[in-house]
Amino acid sequence: MYKNIIFDIDGTLLDTHDAALLGLQKSLWEDYHIKQTLADLEFSFSGTAKDVFNKYQIPQDQEYAFAESVMTNSLTFTDEIKPFAGIEETLEQLQARHVPLIVVTSEDQQEVDAVFKKTSISPYFQQFVTADQVQEHKPAAEPTLAALKKLQATPQDTLYIGDSKNDVGSAHNAQVAFGLATWGANPQDSFPEAEYLLQKPQDILQLVP
Repeated sequence: MYKNIIFDIDGTLLDTHDAALLGLQKSLWEDYHIKQTLADLEFSFSGTAKDVFNKYQIPQDQEYAFAESVMTNSLTFTDEIKPFAGIEETLEQLQARHVPLIVVTSEDQQEVDAVFKKTSISPYFQQFVTADQVQEHKPAAEPTLAALKKLQATPQDTLYIGDSKNDVGSAHNAQVAFGLATWGANPQDSFPEAEYLLQKPQDILQLVP
């Protein structure tokens, strides 16, 4: 049984897949005249911003502006962003059981404020570790270790729930068990290293007191 839960956002709590890829597609074309299909961009959803910068050779001095462009364009597709089925009910149950919750995300605070804070599930979270709060990003241990510090929790009492290799990497590098959110994970990826393969959000409730 775990006393604390760490959640990723994209692909775990929120179904941001289509909005994120559409925003990236729009920015690549508008800013650099790089034409890509959504299938071409699939790698980016489970990767990091740096993966995108490297693949498309975005100059370092333009990375911030491009990230801003992607976020702005993604926000034009906000009707595509919603919590996964069963997430809100599960969070309500976790709150009722007094399980401490925290978000660890590769988004910065501005992105969290622009999207996540406007969703119906935002009130369930008071603590966040965003990309601008750490020096090393997922899959490094630092974001997960920062979450443990904020929760005043131990690794053995904590479960990290996410949908990507970067999530499981950060969890395991911090000695925290990992539960794969299969509802949001790329079906082409395999996760033999995950301690738990969660088929639906309600499965989390079986792992807490």
